Amino acid sequence: MDITRKLLSIPTYLLLIVMFIFFSFINVLITYLFRKYVRVKVMNEHNEVTGYVFSVVAGFYALVLAFVVFQALDGFNSVQRDADIEGSLAKSLYRQIKYYPDTANVSALQKEYMVYVNLVVDEEFPKMEKIERSPATTRSFGNIYERIVRLNPAEHNTEDKAVIMLSHLNELAKYRNLRILAGDSEIPLIMWITLLLGWFITMIFAALINVENQRYHLFVNGLMGGFAGLIFFLIIILDHPFTGSMSVTPSGYEQIVEMDTHPVLKE
Repeated sequence: MDITRKLLSIPTYLLLIVMFIFFSFINVLITYLFRKYVRVKVMNEHNEVTGYVFSVVAGFYALVLAFVVFQALDGFNSVQRDADIEGSLAKSLYRQIKYYPDTANVSALQKEYMVYVNLVVDEEFPKMEKIERSPATTRSFGNIYERIVRLNPAEHNTEDKAVIMLSHLNELAKYRNLRILAGDSEIPLIMWITLLLGWFITMIFAALINVENQRYHLFVNGLMGGFAGLIFFLIIILDHPFTGSMSVTPSGYEQIVEMDTHPVLKE
């Protein structure tokens, strides 16, 4: 959702505090209104039933939240793993191009490859943070294919090296496409609506439980709301793996830039 991406523009720790306070406040407000306008006698008569139903509803809602959190975490880890593999393949291809026998076209291939690498670091990943595409990076990646096809390995008896290079490029393309697709995916709006409605219903049941001390009731329910805010914060962070402070970075490509800028550096 656009609103979750906008929330991620807020510094991470500030967003954490804001969501905790916001959900705590909403829950305290709900509890206060119910205590003020719902007759205490009615609440006393049905307090045991309300408490039992609240336990069942809260238990089921906790399972739903756990499922969503683990799904988001699994998706984040999957994106991180694919990005690491992509970076490793990019480094391997860099070495293959760099140490390929000198031909008339390999120099142009080396330059084009570094153009692509720098575009990934400086343009594509920053655009992915905003859920945008980088046409320039896509064009540059296509140019690499053309450069490799133009090589004439038969003249240097390096057919096997050229085949391996093309194979690695195809693998790199596969994981690059997975990364781009992952940048566009997020938890659907209908699921967010379901989670928020579930939270609202759970909080109503918590407010309906009759507790003799009003301050204690408000405090406990406020903590429950704050805890829900922390869970929603975690889901938002994990659902956008390329946005925010806890995001997937182009570390593999950045290492290539360092290797090319400072050839004496060891991997």
